[in-house]
Amino acid sequence: MPPPLLPGGREQIPPARLQITTARFDFPKLVFAHGWVFLAPFSWNEKRLRLELPLRLGGRRQAQAAISVTTKKNKSLVRIRADSRGGPLDAKYRERIRRQVRRMLRLDEDFTPFHRLCAREGELRFAARCRCGGILRAPTAFEDLAKTVCTTNCDWRNTKQMCRALCALAGGLFPTARDLLPHSPRRLARLAPVGYRAETIVALARLSAAGRLDLDAWAGAGDFDRIRERLGRIKGIGPYTVNHMMVLLGDYRAIPVDSEVIAHLRRTHFGGRPVTPAEAVRPYDRYHPYNFLAYKFHRMGRRLNYIDK
Repeated sequence: MPPPLLPGGREQIPPARLQITTARFDFPKLVFAHGWVFLAPFSWNEKRLRLELPLRLGGRRQAQAAISVTTKKNKSLVRIRADSRGGPLDAKYRERIRRQVRRMLRLDEDFTPFHRLCAREGELRFAARCRCGGILRAPTAFEDLAKTVCTTNCDWRNTKQMCRALCALAGGLFPTARDLLPHSPRRLARLAPVGYRAETIVALARLSAAGRLDLDAWAGAGDFDRIRERLGRIKGIGPYTVNHMMVLLGDYRAIPVDSEVIAHLRRTHFGGRPVTPAEAVRPYDRYHPYNFLAYKFHRMGRRLNYIDK
């Protein structure tokens, strides 16, 4: 039977179905470990327990991806349904999809040492049992960095608004560095409500497009000091943004501290008394080099009622 036709007589291409087998992990806990899932172009299908977003395949080609995970014994099977109207997805495009999904779900990171640490800690045993450790990130480091800039000095509603507007500039995808090169800071601020952050975002786009901010390559080489030094030079990038990016790139030694984090740590570790940012994170020094992960999953444990009954 020939494939069905779309209006206009075009052939309807069935979605591609891809799979990645990996070590067991808890998919919903990874997705909801922080707020990226609520920022465009991500969406969460609660009914089907799927992470959905468009993925860039090259040029103007994109695919709408739906990602789900099933787990059996010590393995997780990541299933990707990719729907592209530009024709069948050949091996090249399928590999690009897999590579982006592996980055988003951190499938190439080994969290076994963190799980060993959690197994010895009553309040973190659930993280070892569920194989927690990864937190959702974007398909590219540039998107992670631009979104992090959009979280600074504003409330969450404004961050979501900024990300939606930036995606509107690139047809529903988050814009690449090259997509933003034609824009001056003033023009970008007119097109998206990013305010003074436009200057920083445009500077990041120019550095990234020129190959002078190759964050994933540096992180893959373990050159985190270089990342800190380079990011710290950029106007508009402060300690919170640097530390947040270090976490997203796989260096968990520092906890990104903002007013909300300080308030939480004061309440949970210091009886509500005022503390400096350096003092606030000190209780997590004993989890080095997984300070941030211990903090993050302590918070998740409280939220899920594993700790505070």
